[in-house]
Amino acid sequence: MIINDVYQLVLFISNKEQRGDFPPSKFNLLARAAQLQYISKRVGNVQIMTPNGVPQIGYQSTWRINEDLRRFVVPPVQIPINNQGNFAYPYGYIWPDAIMKNDFREIKRITQDQYPAIKWSQIIPPTEEYPVCIFSNPYGFIDPYSIGSFKMSYLATPPDPIWNFYMDGNIPKFQESGSVDFLVSPMGYLELVILILQQVGVNLSADMVEQYAIMKEQSSL
Repeated sequence: MIINDVYQLVLFISNKEQRGDFPPSKFNLLARAAQLQYISKRVGNVQIMTPNGVPQIGYQSTWRINEDLRRFVVPPVQIPINNQGNFAYPYGYIWPDAIMKNDFREIKRITQDQYPAIKWSQIIPPTEEYPVCIFSNPYGFIDPYSIGSFKMSYLATPPDPIWNFYMDGNIPKFQESGSVDFLVSPMGYLELVILILQQVGVNLSADMVEQYAIMKEQSSL
């Protein structure tokens, strides 16, 4: 499991960096934050903007990012629309992946400020054939609501990662039963190590973490 690889490397580096013990309870708390930070970074970093005010990276901006987040995407689910056009976001919703009618035809996503012009357009107003969707807070909005429901796939909050263990004397040992793995691909485990260590004040480059990983592998031979 990836979570054990991450924990063992975090423990190894924290000892080498003279940060002392890293108990499982502390690791599990920081692991949850790190996985959410991993997702947030790829959904769109609002601190790194283009001149047009758009994040330089974000979900669906590259196939690489799509692949990194693929494991967090829930397949299309049917979502009802009330008679005011509102719909509730599904449990765990983070970000839309795709929205479509029940026959899998596209629903156009627009912003709130675009809606008046589209609503009263004499050329392309919202119709059952070509509905529009606005993602607002606390509900989303579909026009026309007469389509009844629609389908949406979306990025969802993952289960909290848990490094479960049993005690061998005074030493916690990994127990796969009861553990919950990270959903990131194996390629992302070094990044998780970096994110967890940063939360306790250990700021290392990816190259330095990789060197530690090699040292740990060699020490276990």
